[in-house]
Amino acid sequence: MVDQNIEQDSSDALHSVENALASLWEKAREASLLISTLREEKKRLANKIEELEEDLKQSKNDSFLQQAQIEKLKEIAAAENGQKNETIALNENDKRIMQQKLRNVISKLDQYLKP
Repeated sequence: MVDQNIEQDSSDALHSVENALASLWEKAREASLLISTLREEKKRLANKIEELEEDLKQSKNDSFLQQAQIEKLKEIAAAENGQKNETIALNENDKRIMQQKLRNVISKLDQYLKP
């Protein structure tokens, strides 16, 4: 009977160890699958980050080029505006003289056209 109890105890202990090892093995397998999944996700995210960084770099480059173009257009507009203002200023300064010259030309044309 004592032998049977010892045998029963050792059998129970063996089953307990087997169950613990099976449980440990299952947890290790699940951890391995999780690690594999996480590595794949890490690679996917790294590729996405690289793609987004390239897009950002391109956007910055495009923005820089557009800003340079805007500055160039501002300079052109300022130069044209300056020229227009100068032209307007000259026209304003010479307005009376030009009007008198036009009146003279019109009166000469009128005299020429009269029979």
